[in-house]
Amino acid sequence: MRQRRGWLAGITGALTLGALGAALGGWLAWGTAPDLPDDRAAIALVQPLVPASRLSVDRRHDPAFGYDPPEGAAALLFGGDDYNGGYVAFRVDPPSQNLTGALGIARQALIDGNWTVSTRPADLAGQLDGVVAVRGDLVVQAYQEGASGLVLEIGRREPAPVGPMVALGALAGLALGWLGMRRAVEGTPLTVVLAWAGAGFLAPCTLLTFPITAMMYAAPATGTVASWDIYTAFGFRFLANLGILLLLAATVTALIERRRHLPR
Repeated sequence: MRQRRGWLAGITGALTLGALGAALGGWLAWGTAPDLPDDRAAIALVQPLVPASRLSVDRRHDPAFGYDPPEGAAALLFGGDDYNGGYVAFRVDPPSQNLTGALGIARQALIDGNWTVSTRPADLAGQLDGVVAVRGDLVVQAYQEGASGLVLEIGRREPAPVGPMVALGALAGLALGWLGMRRAVEGTPLTVVLAWAGAGFLAPCTLLTFPITAMMYAAPATGTVASWDIYTAFGFRFLANLGILLLLAATVTALIERRRHLPR
């Protein structure tokens, strides 16, 4: 019975900290992402896609992942619904409302501008009709919005260190979680309760993080998927914050108990 309990604790801890490690690795790697172009440079970048239209920036979100719009202290505690990797967006009304023709012109302009144009519809986040292309550190999307609007959007390409850092973080977390949770359940009743409660509150984020990270490797590098995304979502963030605090408390109590038993 004790051996079975140890295995269950080890697997639970490995999954919990493996997911947290993957999230942390991705977050650290995204810190290498470059700044988005300023308004003037952004306009120059996408003007060839709509040569007959006068462009101005409609909206922009500069942080490399953050809430849009910023939601203050409430979002830090409870999370929010709109968390993304930043963008500079333009809304264009194509002449004669010919969206199909406008998208064709945009696609050809991207090809002529040495952008790598994707042919996979899944690259276009949630959009049924549009074009997405990458060049250097940037991604450009052109897609339909509403009945007659065309949106041009500049975003960041996933930095090269993201994949390795997510994998490294996950592996480190798996090992640490396996060892740490097995040791925790051998501690005092308080340590056991804190450790299991922490893993329990983190369970929804843990279970959802693994398919998110798998999608990062399956999808092309045009995407801006955050390995830590679910930990920021509304409701989930509160559970994640509470779970992490409980695991830290379990670690502290385990260290205090161990220190008490050390020979003096």
